Amino acid sequence: MTDQCSQSRVALQEQSSCSEPAFTDHYMVLKDIGEGGFGQLKLARHLLTGTEVAVKVLAKVATKFTLLSEPEMMADLDHPNVIHLFQVMETKKYVYLIMEHAGGGELWDFIPETGMEEEEARRLFRQIGQAVQYCHQKGIVHLDLKPENVMVDDERNVKLIDFGLSTRVTAGQKLNKFFGTLLYVPPEIICHQEYEGPPADIWSLGVVLYSMLTGIWPFEASTDNELKKLIMLGRYIIPSHVSKEAKSLIREILKVDPKQRPTIDQVMGHPWLTQGEEASPSSSCEVLPKLPDLTILKTMINMVITDFQTQNEMTTEVSYRF
Repeated sequence: MTDQCSQSRVALQEQSSCSEPAFTDHYMVLKDIGEGGFGQLKLARHLLTGTEVAVKVLAKVATKFTLLSEPEMMADLDHPNVIHLFQVMETKKYVYLIMEHAGGGELWDFIPETGMEEEEARRLFRQIGQAVQYCHQKGIVHLDLKPENVMVDDERNVKLIDFGLSTRVTAGQKLNKFFGTLLYVPPEIICHQEYEGPPADIWSLGVVLYSMLTGIWPFEASTDNELKKLIMLGRYIIPSHVSKEAKSLIREILKVDPKQRPTIDQVMGHPWLTQGEEASPSSSCEVLPKLPDLTILKTMINMVITDFQTQNEMTTEVSYRF
């Protein structure tokens, strides 16, 4: 659970992680903007173009699972509500994921103490659902869905981030990796049972929706053991100010038995979530992500390619995306 992720984080970063010439010749770190289970996230500026990007720094002492999976997962995703991966740089010590920067902040920053207005919560949750629906269609489960991994950009559109725990699945495939943030993991993971990935994501989505509408978590306790018991029993109370339709969706999702949970397609078709859908962009007409000019990106990539050919300490350039 959370503790396992914390242990994996130990010794991931050194002071010199962003001091390698292969990186500093092209980017200047502006500040730290976050830390995930397996790496630090930094805001950087491309020196030639001035483009601001988010850089996730993964040390190669981290688990091989992370280093191999996250870049590969992200390289296969292209959706307006999924953060865009521009480039992967690899040195002997580190892997740098150069990504789109969503400057608005984490979803939590937009949730008032008493919860969001339902119309805004519905709009943002619909975008989160569309991102997850796209991932599931691609055979990818996120497995770490939480407000901290949902960014909101300057135009108040959602960007799903942090695919460090993601994995590819096939229909009916059982997983036996037990990790995640305790507040958001489903009962089957807490019980260390083999589980299917999509229903696990659905449960986490239910916790996210509950938090968006209430400003709190459905399951809260003074100790981890007490919290686990509440989750395994599925005991929670929905505040009275939440609408009947929204309560219906939460209750459909937060089923202890994963077989009773809806699929992501069924979630997206729920009456609460489809309210006002005709008046808003559909998943196929969503506003495209606001990306740097393609000329700028090509300049960045061409410059890095040229430099990589002359630097022996660089190993591989995994991917470039436009």
